[in-house]
Amino acid sequence: MSFPFFSKLRNKKAHIQAVKAELDKVRAVIAEQTEEFAPYVRDYMKTVCRGQGKMIRPGLVLLTAAATGGIKQDHITFAALLEMLHMASLIHDDVLDKADTRRDRPTPNALWGNELAVLLGDSLLAQAMVMGAGIGDAKFIRRMAISVRDLCEGEVEQSTRLWDMDMSRADYYELIRKKTATLFSMAMSGAAYIQGLDEEMTENLNRMGTLLGISYQIYDDCLDLTSNDEDAGKTLGTDAEKGKLTLPVFFLMESSSEDVADAVRSAVERHEEIDYSKLRGTDAFREAIQRSVEEGLTRNEEAREVLWMLPESPAREALAEMTYRLDEMLKDCMVD
Repeated sequence: MSFPFFSKLRNKKAHIQAVKAELDKVRAVIAEQTEEFAPYVRDYMKTVCRGQGKMIRPGLVLLTAAATGGIKQDHITFAALLEMLHMASLIHDDVLDKADTRRDRPTPNALWGNELAVLLGDSLLAQAMVMGAGIGDAKFIRRMAISVRDLCEGEVEQSTRLWDMDMSRADYYELIRKKTATLFSMAMSGAAYIQGLDEEMTENLNRMGTLLGISYQIYDDCLDLTSNDEDAGKTLGTDAEKGKLTLPVFFLMESSSEDVADAVRSAVERHEEIDYSKLRGTDAFREAIQRSVEEGLTRNEEAREVLWMLPESPAREALAEMTYRLDEMLKDCMVD
């Protein structure tokens, strides 16, 4: 079910403007947290935390809170720790992917080497957990800990299933649920839990976050094959080099073009990088990206279903705008 009554503002950051003042408070909390580290760690952390991105996950926390009764100070703190968890996961990702840039800045591993980068990511994750212990009860802390465990398990599985021809699309979806969608679902369900919503509504919002997170990872997988480093603001192509089986790769291996399907499967079986320069102009490549985009769009539509359960408000509209913006990002990956 769509939301025809929503304005669908063309401003790409319209959904974030609704909580701009609160996001500034989130950034201030993150800056304050860097002062909690020992002096010999503090400067590194200030550099790491300076590179905040689109603030999607904090935005989800704040918009969910605003749509369900109002933003509390605990929501601000929770949004900050969630962004810190996200930054920690990106530091580790960049080490694994040997990425040199992110958000047009050198990555920590490019600046200081892999060993220190990993330790900084660990330290940031630990500090986020310290913050979480000051927010909720034991049940909340357990939910948060399970989410962090899922995030780490997803990274472990991804790293150990490179070039894995036994991996199925169902496996892929479970992997990205853990490594990406878990922070989206944690954002929305955590905001609901802090708000004191009942278990049913909390789980509905958890499901919405999961759907959006999966859609976002599909977008990222498509972007890795269709964009370039300069436009994306980060190092691309690492998935192809490392043998990660992403959704477009699955669709290429299932292509009706036997030449393309055989070439991709053969490369994966031999643990060789797939030569996408030869595939990008083919109908099979365009179809693989299109089918992937459609999978993401379907999940965004399912996510919007949950919004009908919330009372009408500017925050609910902003959440819908967020999903429509993700629709546009996915469609931008389509190959002409």
